[in-house]
Amino acid sequence: MNLIYKISFFVLLFSLTPRVKDCTVLKNNSFTYKLGKKNVLVVFTENSHTEYHDDKKYTIKSTVEWISDCEYYLTIDEATLPNFPFSSGTRLHIEITKIKGNKIYYKSTMGTRSWEGRMTKNKASD
Repeated sequence: MNLIYKISFFVLLFSLTPRVKDCTVLKNNSFTYKLGKKNVLVVFTENSHTEYHDDKKYTIKSTVEWISDCEYYLTIDEATLPNFPFSSGTRLHIEITKIKGNKIYYKSTMGTRSWEGRMTKNKASD
């Protein structure tokens, strides 16, 4: 009976232990997110972030300043996407809130405005 209590204790302890997100998956990888019905390709390098819209016809290029593996500032350098609401120099704060399988969930903040999103890691990035 003592063994059952020990096993139950360890199962409970494991279930209460916070899971560590491995956000290093962001660096040097590519992802996709939906904008309307279209897919947007997102490519991260060590210090850059580029979004490709409409089959790479338009781009949004940004510089990444990592605060930690799960948090960074994104500064927009250049955008060719028509009617893009942010100008060069706009700085956003991004925090990875969850990683589940190949899905990356994040929260973006600019000033007092925040929104949440999700990207899917591309299989070719594995």
